[in-house]
Amino acid sequence: MTTHKKELTRLKRIEGQIRGVQKMIEEERYCIDILIQLSSIMGAIKAVEENLLERHLRTCVQTSFLT
Repeated sequence: MTTHKKELTRLKRIEGQIRGVQKMIEEERYCIDILIQLSSIMGAIKAVEENLLERHLRTCVQTSFLT
């Protein structure tokens, strides 16, 4: 699986988590449960961000220094 496909898969999973939180709010679920899910989403977004930054540094930035 290419890196782009992996990132898209992660983002789709995050999208599903967000939809789950929306449903939890509609159902007036316990606030702590919602906050736990939001924390999980934030961690997943952070991981995507870190992966993209790492790839950018390895490819784009490194290439610009070499040219």
